[in-house]
Amino acid sequence: MRNYIGIDIGGTSMVAARFSESEIIDRTEVASGADRSADEIMESLFGAVEMVLTNDVVGIGIGMPGFMDTSSGEILLINNIPSFNGFSVKQAVEKRFGLPVFQNNDANCFALGEAWFGAGKGYNNLVGVTLGTGLGGGIIINRKIHTGLVGGAGELGCFPFKGGIVEDTCSAALFANKYHKDGAELYRAAKNADQEAIGAFNELGGNIGEMLNVVMYILAPEAFVIGGSVAGAWEFLEKPIRAEIDKFPVKLISEKTVLAKAQLDNAGLYGAAALCISQMGK
Repeated sequence: MRNYIGIDIGGTSMVAARFSESEIIDRTEVASGADRSADEIMESLFGAVEMVLTNDVVGIGIGMPGFMDTSSGEILLINNIPSFNGFSVKQAVEKRFGLPVFQNNDANCFALGEAWFGAGKGYNNLVGVTLGTGLGGGIIINRKIHTGLVGGAGELGCFPFKGGIVEDTCSAALFANKYHKDGAELYRAAKNADQEAIGAFNELGGNIGEMLNVVMYILAPEAFVIGGSVAGAWEFLEKPIRAEIDKFPVKLISEKTVLAKAQLDNAGLYGAAALCISQMGK
């Protein structure tokens, strides 16, 4: 049976896991030590991979933040692991293990992970949206990531919206800037029927729905899969998001557009493995 390794690299930790084409089999995690040199970080990563590597593994996928050349793996811009700027994790892993390696942005991997293993399993074309202190996105077309130049496709948080950019009003930034509270605080208050807190989530959900309608004009995806820390308040977000989608003027599209909450705890890790599955075929 063919197995695949998925690697999720973050500023705090790096996770390596072995997958079949349907489930996770084994997993290990090490500290990133993000202030170290690239070579030192890679030695830690190699050790993590070796802990889950078996003879059944046919490919390795890597998900990580930043802009990158996905063909060469060169990282063009990353903020939380400075020594990785200009470095290719992909090439280093290929050299060490002699296996095909695929690398992509973590938001893209989130979307791909949900497409192959999570809430998006039934759809060929979807858009994943991650909600946290900012907003990230990933576009899946025919069950593969649409990457664009330097991995820049799907940067939904950056396009102009309501006098600023999307993530100003479609992420937890709205709570901080307008309500001067964080999402966890507002969520607790909303659970206790606080009307200001419920209103904050209604505003956020409405803004997200308006943004998704713009995406629908361009891509008309089968589904939107929403994840990230703020999506933990799904019971307060789903209805206002759906209400905006239902206002989309082309009812033939909006009535068929699925809105789903992400299902996976670490969709980026699953997506890293799915990079291999989607590129190498079954």
